[in-house]
Amino acid sequence: MDRRTMMTAMAGTAAASVCTAKAEAGAGTERSGRPTLAIDADGPGRWRVRSWEWRANAWHPVAGVATRTDGGIDVSGPIDATDRAMVVARLGG
Repeated sequence: MDRRTMMTAMAGTAAASVCTAKAEAGAGTERSGRPTLAIDADGPGRWRVRSWEWRANAWHPVAGVATRTDGGIDVSGPIDATDRAMVVARLGG
């Protein structure tokens, strides 16, 4: 294999993988590249929660509050249902 053939093959492989990732991201899997869920203490039995929602082709932060109650952990605010479950699991509710 000569150098030109090798470089063409490498470029083709790289381009194909980029196109595949782009196609997968556009095919309803917008959670690709999603920012991390953040849980920060805000006092005893209270936490600030930052989740993310996909809107207008970009990730936008949404904030909520988690509090410890007699029944476990209560999460309020516009937090995604999946993130609510993660918050409760992390905080041991």
